[in-house]
Order: sequence, then C-alpha cells, then structure tokens
Amino acid sequence: MPFYMILYINLNNIYIQIQKLEKFIMKTNNKNKTVLIILLIVAVVLAAGTLLYKNFNAKPNASTSASKSKISKIKLTRYQKFKKFWHKMYAHLRTEKVIYSLRPLYNDKINKIETYSLTLTSYDGLQLKGYFAIPYGVKGKKYPGVLLLHGYGSYGTPGWAHFFARRGYAALSIDLRGHGRSATVYHPGFPGLMTNGILHVKSFSMVKIVMDSLASLRFLEHYKDINNKYIFVTGGSMGGGLSLIDAAIDKHVTAAAGDVPFLSDIPVQMPLAKMGPYMEVKAFLKKHPDDKSKVMRSLYYVDTKHFAKWIKVPVMIGIGLKDEDCPPKGTLVVYKMIKSKKKLFVAKNSGHVVLPGWNMEVFKFFAPYLPKYDKNAVKKNIKSNKNGRKFL
Repeated sequence: MPFYMILYINLNNIYIQIQKLEKFIMKTNNKNKTVLIILLIVAVVLAAGTLLYKNFNAKPNASTSASKSKISKIKLTRYQKFKKFWHKMYAHLRTEKVIYSLRPLYNDKINKIETYSLTLTSYDGLQLKGYFAIPYGVKGKKYPGVLLLHGYGSYGTPGWAHFFARRGYAALSIDLRGHGRSATVYHPGFPGLMTNGILHVKSFSMVKIVMDSLASLRFLEHYKDINNKYIFVTGGSMGGGLSLIDAAIDKHVTAAAGDVPFLSDIPVQMPLAKMGPYMEVKAFLKKHPDDKSKVMRSLYYVDTKHFAKWIKVPVMIGIGLKDEDCPPKGTLVVYKMIKSKKKLFVAKNSGHVVLPGWNMEVFKFFAPYLPKYDKNAVKKNIKSNKNGRKFL
C-alpha cells in the first residue's frame, strides 16, 4: 500500500480517538481539564511520532530487497562487469594448487642449462605442455623467471626457452591451449579457435587462453629455483597482447614486453585487418549477423584497451607500421592509455613479424629490473634476420 494511504488511515484513527477524548474532557470539572488537555497533546505527539518512525524506518521486506538488488545489477556498467569478472576468475585461480610435472629433455653442459618438458594443469583442469629451461651450477642461486608467449597458430619451442636461459633466466615457453602439443586435448583448429565459444564470455577460447597464461605465471612464481620477485613476460602477436593483459592482472610481473600485440583496441584493429585471426571473426559475423552484440561483448573481455589502466609495471610495446594483421592504430591507442613507465619500439618498414632487433631490445629493457644488472644479457651479440621472422 502507498505511504500516503497508510498515513491517511492512521491520522484518521487518531482524529477519532481525539474526538472521543474531547467529549470526555468536556464532562469533567475545570480542575482536571488542564491535566487532561496536556495528556491529550502528549498522546497526539507520541502517536504521530510512532507513525512516522514505523513508516520511515521499517525494514525492507523480501520484495523490496529483491528490487534493490535488481536495480544494483542494472546499474553495473559494462566495464564494472568486466572488472568483476576478471577479479573473480583470477581470485579463483589463486586458490588452486599449482600442479605440474617436469621431464628432463637435455643438459647443455657448455652453457650449464637444463631443459625440461613441462606438463602444467591450467585453471580448468586442462593439461598444457611447454618447455622449461633453467641455468644450473651455482648452489642455492635463484633465477629471475620469464614467460614466453607465442602467437596465434604458433607454439612454444625449447630453443626459445634456451635462448633466454643462456642469459640467466629460468624460461618457460608454453603451448597455450589449441596450440602445439596442447592441441591434443583442445583442438578447435585453424580457422576455428578464434571464434570457439565466442557467444559466451566464460566459454570463449581467448578468455581461456588468458587464464592459461596466468596459470603459467603461477608456475614460475612457485618454482623452487626462481626468485618470484623478478618475473617477466614477453611474447608476440597474440603473445604480445597476453603479455600486456598478464602485466595488468598479475601483480607478480616485474616488467612486460609485447611485440605487435593482438587484441589491442579491437573495434579499431579488426576493421583495418586484412589477414590473421580477425578474419575468422569477420567470417563468423558474416555468417551470423544477428550474433554481433554477443561477439563484441566477448571480445570486450580480452581487449588490452580495457586492461591498460591496470598496468603499474614497466612495459615495452613493439609495432610494425606495415602490420596488416594487428594494425598499429589500435595498438597506439592502448599504448597512450598505459600510465606506467613505458617504451615504444617502432619498425617503420615491418609488418606482422618479430621486429628486427626486438630480442635485443627486450633484454635491454628487462635488464635494469633484474636482481643484478646482467651485462651478458645486454652486450651479448643477438643475431636477428634483417626483415624479422614471420609469425606462424
């Protein structure tokens, strides 16, 4: 019942009682009239006060609580939902036990590096494969860790991990789900993986791949011979985008470097792309135009643009001005949004490749944040093809 109706009924009842009391007062003698009038005034004040208190301080019933809850949900913006989603996903990952196994592959006695085949359980129980290389020979020494993230359709290699291990890192080159050796347990294929589960955020392949990269960082954080105060992440294309996302979410990341990053301001990058995984999304939308809002909602949750302001650590981003897979226009938007210490590495004549000189720049960029300045990681001659290496 509306408040004004409740108020009217209660005031009417008070008025009737006052009339009865007034008749009683008129019948009494003058000596008691004054006392009764005072009591009448007090009674009216108390009745009115009680009425107002009950109606303004009443506890909400179940329907009121439900409506308030509904209103609060409606008021959540898309970004607030995004933030809540990733906070919940990462918090869940942090409660999970880090489960892995290592199988020795080979021992480089000259450089004193051991290389292993890794099996790592991801956040949802899926078994990921990877290569882990770590220096040895100094008793009790803990090494900085680095996560190496490959591009879309590519895979991790032992040589990549070994390349970083020779410069003093404990390096993990992971095969993200659907890629390399991890494709045996999750295999939408190419094309196919980019749009797998895209109509729902939780089932979207790219969301799962982000979680795989975060699970890989947890392995580095917990491995006994790694100094978990110094964990780095780098990659190219999809791996470049993931490096930025990981730096935003995982506070254990010391610094990150993303080469020609994918998933960077998707509404800008995707229309400009002429090749690469964005073409899978375009083909899907052409076939299912009515699902565009659902597709764009899922892509919103893996767009580095929305993670940019979470990044608090040093970041380096590489762009090729002739990149037609991940056009630099979108990447530059993300770069400008990052407020932490940052560096932009530009290759004017390069497309979607490992940019010429990129690896050397990564070592230089990471070096000041290592436990000790690693001169070998900076001065050692790192050869690079003149035109870069094309991503698979």
